[in-house]
Amino acid sequence: MNWVAILVGVAVGMATAFGRVYVEWLISKRYGLAPQLMFLHRDVIVPFLVLTGMANIYVVWMTVAYGGVAAWRLSAILSLVLLLAAQVIQLNIALRPSRGDLELALISCAPYVYLFVLYIVALVTNQYSLWLF
Repeated sequence: MNWVAILVGVAVGMATAFGRVYVEWLISKRYGLAPQLMFLHRDVIVPFLVLTGMANIYVVWMTVAYGGVAAWRLSAILSLVLLLAAQVIQLNIALRPSRGDLELALISCAPYVYLFVLYIVALVTNQYSLWLF
């Protein structure tokens, strides 16, 4: 486990979450309401952004550092494409707050489910590489 990648990921996630809080503050200032009244899921979205920022950085580091030739397999490329799509959705959640944030957050968890399934299949088949195909 690389603590540097985790700490860099947490810093990226915190910067994204700070952007979310700042945009909430700007919107609530414009309409004259408290951010807690306008954005009811704030206590869920902010930690979600921090954790997904950390997970995205760590998965990219894991793919690049430990992948080698296997990092060019279809499963690795697919996971990186899914992570890129998830990061775009998470930046959308951070910079454009809306009522559908929890649904978007659930959709952006698809790469983590995919990686978990790959991990379980690798354990069951006794393969040492996460990138199976």
